[in-house]
Amino acid sequence: MIKNIQEYYQCILDNLTGGLISVDMSGRVVYLNPMAGKILRMPADTCCTDKMYDEAFDGFPALIEVIRETLDTGKCVRRAEISVMHANTPLVIGYSTMLVKNHEGTELGVTVIFQDISFVTKK
Repeated sequence: MIKNIQEYYQCILDNLTGGLISVDMSGRVVYLNPMAGKILRMPADTCCTDKMYDEAFDGFPALIEVIRETLDTGKCVRRAEISVMHANTPLVIGYSTMLVKNHEGTELGVTVIFQDISFVTKK
């Protein structure tokens, strides 16, 4: 039996095979999982959390626009792609967005789930 359900949920997020970024409705980064940090080549542990998303991801304008669009419109995207640059190397990121709501339906923030699909698109 699981004794600490909160810890269990945290471990699920930490062990996802894709990147996950969560931002509250004010635009503050709440969570960046380790795979997101690995894909974007930035330390996931403390570099981004509690910063505004446009500051945290200033090197990734396409990602900033994805977050901005979701916050501004509330519209979610399924299976889209963006191109981002890292150290002069283009990466193709496949992503989806979702609104995070509590049980009462109040919007708490947005989440972007993504993977580096560069190797898939280079056929």
